[in-house]
Amino acid sequence: MKTLHIFRSILACLMIGLALFSSCKKHDPDPEVDREKFLGTYDLTETCSGSPDTYEITVSAGADENEIEIKNFYSPGIDVKATISGNKVTIPSQNFTGQFEGEPITVTFTGSGTLSGDKLTIEYSVAIPDLGSDECTAVAIKQ
Repeated sequence: MKTLHIFRSILACLMIGLALFSSCKKHDPDPEVDREKFLGTYDLTETCSGSPDTYEITVSAGADENEIEIKNFYSPGIDVKATISGNKVTIPSQNFTGQFEGEPITVTFTGSGTLSGDKLTIEYSVAIPDLGSDECTAVAIKQ
């Protein structure tokens, strides 16, 4: 009888262990960060509320390995910081203060996009106090 009790205890422990092990979900590691593929100069076509604009941007390395800086974004002199993960880019909410018709103004940027080969596509929003929001799509081709 004692042997049967020990056998049942061992069997119960194995069943519980098997249930716990099989219910675990395999953890997928974060996509490898390859910042180099983002870096460089791009010819950008930006479509916002008005007609399309074409200009040049430069993407350089940021402070962290998953951070880039996009220079001349939306307007000359505006440099936005973005994070990257795999081929995805995210522009977290950030504010910039400048001049509009001689008055100081603060605008807020936020957006996201993807890199496919040499083509960087970013959809973003620019919140402008008292003027609303400018919804934009930028398509940039690496030079």
